[in-house]
Amino acid sequence: MKVLVLGATGNVGSRLLPALLAYKHQVVVYVRNEQKLKELIDSSVTSQLTIVTGNATDAQAIKEALVNHRCNALINSAGLAAILPWQAPRMQGIINAVSTAAVNASKELKCPIRAWFLGGLTAMDVPGTNGNKITR
Repeated sequence: MKVLVLGATGNVGSRLLPALLAYKHQVVVYVRNEQKLKELIDSSVTSQLTIVTGNATDAQAIKEALVNHRCNALINSAGLAAILPWQAPRMQGIINAVSTAAVNASKELKCPIRAWFLGGLTAMDVPGTNGNKITR
């Protein structure tokens, strides 16, 4: 399977890369910063990756990565927990862009794209919000 991974420099994504390669998947990573990827991930892993740079909120660029590399699956582990009140939450924009890209790429490729959305701390409730939705 050819898999596009978003969030490859994070805790979850960086652990997925060697596992995907061990199971003989072809891996395309979509990262903001290629240099950061190469600093964090061993060269024995990065040498087996196809690297695409871009922003995780850019649905068109993500779709192009899926189509151009003929990926039939994606794993999104990208997302930064907002550190309130200093940062705005980004997760909704990322999920929207990635899911839109997957649907549009599926239409263009004329085949379904399997999609997994993974999260850690970002998906948890933020203390002090009483379960209210966090919006800007």
